[in-house]
Amino acid sequence: MYKALIVDDESWVAESLKDLVEWERYGFEVVGLAAGGVEALEAMREKRPDVVFTDIRMPEINGLELIRRGKPLYEDMRFVVVSGYAEFAYAQRALLYGASAYCLKPFDEMEIQGVLAKLKDELDNERGTDAELLLRLLDDPEASDRERWLEALRKRGALDWIRQGIVPVVAVGTADLPRPGGREIRLKTGAAKTAYLLAESLVPAALESWLVAMPPGLSGIGVGARANDWQELREALEQADSAAYQFFVAGAPGVFGLREESVPALDELMVKARADIADRNGPAVAETLDRIGALFAAGELTIRHAFQVYTMTISWLYGLERRETMLYSYEQLVRSFEDAAGMIAELKTAADRHLRQAASIAPETRNQTFNAILHFVTDNFRRDLSLQELSEQFYMNPSYISQLFKKEVGETFTGYVARLRVSQARELLERGDDTIQEIAEKVGYRDYFYFTRLFKKLTGLTPTQYRELRP
Repeated sequence: MYKALIVDDESWVAESLKDLVEWERYGFEVVGLAAGGVEALEAMREKRPDVVFTDIRMPEINGLELIRRGKPLYEDMRFVVVSGYAEFAYAQRALLYGASAYCLKPFDEMEIQGVLAKLKDELDNERGTDAELLLRLLDDPEASDRERWLEALRKRGALDWIRQGIVPVVAVGTADLPRPGGREIRLKTGAAKTAYLLAESLVPAALESWLVAMPPGLSGIGVGARANDWQELREALEQADSAAYQFFVAGAPGVFGLREESVPALDELMVKARADIADRNGPAVAETLDRIGALFAAGELTIRHAFQVYTMTISWLYGLERRETMLYSYEQLVRSFEDAAGMIAELKTAADRHLRQAASIAPETRNQTFNAILHFVTDNFRRDLSLQELSEQFYMNPSYISQLFKKEVGETFTGYVARLRVSQARELLERGDDTIQEIAEKVGYRDYFYFTRLFKKLTGLTPTQYRELRP
């Protein structure tokens, strides 16, 4: 919500302008009425308005002088001059002084609405929406533009609103989450995932309604911890994100809150699973995985545990490097398996198949074989690809395929796919106007934050920063 200040030495004129239109409908709120230039300058310093509507003829400090003295206070503050027909020459001079628009008295509702719509478009394009600014801050808290983004959020009251206490809620699914009304910030963080920042006071009633009737089209709703500062938001959002995917463990849609992440029993079982795999003891591996499955069935584990169990077990089975991963996000995990029980069943099958057979022998025509793999990956990098799929398609051990990538292209399979995706993302950022989330999806990433972190890791810039550098 942008802030507007109305300045006129005739109070009834200021009041009539305030009452003329639904300011909030156009993204503004009137934060003050000033009876003259002196009072207006004080209000500007105190309230930091985005737009000042000012009369021309006023005692002590007229409208033109107010613009001249007010401009240096905040470089991006807008001024709109209001005047009568007889003062048209003054209005023209005001435009030369840097006013954004002028409106004639008596006020015309359509004219004021048009000015507000134009100003909102300008401010949105210049500063971004609350959601865009917060995403930039969360992507890169140390960015050189951080203070400018914070100032824009501060002027629109977003930071004060956050300080009153907000709760992040993440919804996984294609439908929109029914909300309780009131101010909110909506962040699109995945192809089928949305985060909502809600005032803490509104969450209990909303939770009750969601628990009574799970909204159709949603698989999971996760509720994070209260945050009172934008810097606390990242962790709170990650908590809500993890909680939202708990439906994968529960085996059914639902509303989920924070859970204990440390489970010593799982740590012990994972140590045992690694030893069993090293000993190539298939029955022992299956038994250990069954015991881990029982922890999932009892509701003692989370989606984060499921992700760890899958990636670590596959890594140990195929002797992959720590940097090599089979999956990169919770979203990919829940698309690969129906639930945690299905994941455990697949791990048992993979372990049995791998431990029964000897390690694959490298073919004599390794370069020709690798060329076929490389062409396949290059043609299909935008969709979900895994070493397991390549293993099944080319009849090779995943570990051997991983070794071929390191030898032939000098990086892991995961790194090679990431480089291809980021390279295409750079092209899309340079030549198009798709949103960051849309570009992430086009190159194969359905999670906004994972994509932006990876992009910065490989390019040194966030996607937003990269786009701003284009000619």
